[in-house]
Amino acid sequence: MFRKFAFIAILFLATLFFATQYTRTITEKIEVYHDGLAIITRQEKISGEDLPRFYADYYKNMTADQKLFDNFLYEATKEYYFLYGTTPGFSVKDIKFSADKTFTATIVMKAPGFVSYERDRDRFVIARKGFENDEKLADLLLPKYFEDQIEQNIFIASFLKSEKNSLLTERTVELVLPEGSKIDEITPTFVSKTEPKSWFVDFGGGNTYKAEFRKTDKGFILKETMVINGGAPKNLLDEKSSVNVLQSLRDYTAFQISFSNEKMNPDALTKPVEHKVKSDYSGSWSFSASQSGQKTLTFTTSTTPSVQLTATPKIETSLSMQVSLLIEHGWVRTGTFSWSWRLKRFEASVSPTITIKPSLDINVTGIIERTLSANLFSYHPSPIYFSISFVPVWLQFEFTVDAEVYVKFSAGVSFSVSTNYSHYASLKFTYDGKWNYSASRNASYSGPSFSKPTAKVGVTEKLSLPFTVSAYIYSVAGPFVRLSPWLKAETTAYTSNKLDAKLTGGLTLSGGVQMAGWLKAFCDNLPSVEYNIWTWETTLYQGSFTY
Repeated sequence: MFRKFAFIAILFLATLFFATQYTRTITEKIEVYHDGLAIITRQEKISGEDLPRFYADYYKNMTADQKLFDNFLYEATKEYYFLYGTTPGFSVKDIKFSADKTFTATIVMKAPGFVSYERDRDRFVIARKGFENDEKLADLLLPKYFEDQIEQNIFIASFLKSEKNSLLTERTVELVLPEGSKIDEITPTFVSKTEPKSWFVDFGGGNTYKAEFRKTDKGFILKETMVINGGAPKNLLDEKSSVNVLQSLRDYTAFQISFSNEKMNPDALTKPVEHKVKSDYSGSWSFSASQSGQKTLTFTTSTTPSVQLTATPKIETSLSMQVSLLIEHGWVRTGTFSWSWRLKRFEASVSPTITIKPSLDINVTGIIERTLSANLFSYHPSPIYFSISFVPVWLQFEFTVDAEVYVKFSAGVSFSVSTNYSHYASLKFTYDGKWNYSASRNASYSGPSFSKPTAKVGVTEKLSLPFTVSAYIYSVAGPFVRLSPWLKAETTAYTSNKLDAKLTGGLTLSGGVQMAGWLKAFCDNLPSVEYNIWTWETTLYQGSFTY
């Protein structure tokens, strides 16, 4: 019994040892003024292994790039529009951040129209998820709010990779009413008639939201604890149980606070600002990016001692690649303000255009048959950034090339071979209940070269340069393409003074998607899918040399 207990304890400690918990602390102070304007001061602190550095890199780029800032402004203010029915504004100057072991960002926002007035009851109201008391608007915006929460967690879970790792978010919201305010009542926005005090959302697999509400003399304090891990949200995965999950998420921190204030004039209240998401009827999220670059890399390898072989493969390449991602949500209405959810479609498209010049210089001093291999290079350009709500996301392109050389020589000789390949492919990998792909591609060659060998000997040599081009979210999950150009040189001595030479070559193409986190769970729980798409080969050169 003791041994069994000790084994369980060791296993538990080992699990803890290999698990990583990141923490995110958010404090929001909302100060409401007599004209209904609210000043929101939001501070976010991030701690953990690499996460503070990633956040710092994102904020440095975001505050220096107008397009990236505009994306952040749209995403960040969308969350407040869902909650309070108005869109706050801020500029780059309103963002302050610092990073050491902990990343800290403070944003000051102004939100007009934070307060509404009910004339029939002569009272002021601040509502969370009130949707202007408009059922049609709630029907439109509630699914968009659900989509926003699901998409945030899809990307967070992708970063976490495994159910062992988690992100703990603790958020405290303090709202201060205008001076002289007297709270009349606090009521839930949906269904229940009891005064709201606490909420709980269980996505399944240890992924939860919970919140506690406390009324104060000046307004209220809301404390939230959210845990997201890389495991499967089992309750959301099941289309029937997703109804309960979404009802809980609908009701989560949804309430309104009614108050009176003799210093406030209903006709002087500022007007709320609509968000562009109000006119978004797509039911999907999409993103596209491109990257390009040029590289020339060479490596030399040799064998010793009795027969020396020196092989110098070289690749000159120009690459551009377009990548797009799509998440499409599937909704089925089950009642008033009630839906079930499923992932309708996930799509990853990648379109690489590649120009490649592989070449190989060979020098050998005797009879040999050998295979040599090495990593030629890995190229990581700067990440491409975007955000989902306040969650920064980065897309990392990577270009990795290996080289393998096979040689079979009957005597000492040296020569070189090369050609130019041009290749274009457009690949689309789709999950809509099952995985499938579509592809278009073409390839051509030009300028093959086969230098005259220094001796009239029989030779077989083959150069393969398999490389992978990937575009991974957080360097973890996303589409990839594997392309393997190759050259094969053969010589045969048939007569006393002639050497026949032949150069063949070709390409093999495969591709797929690497998966992680929630998205992996939604797509048959497969860690990756890959398809062999195309094999192409041709004779590049055929001739003879005279000695």
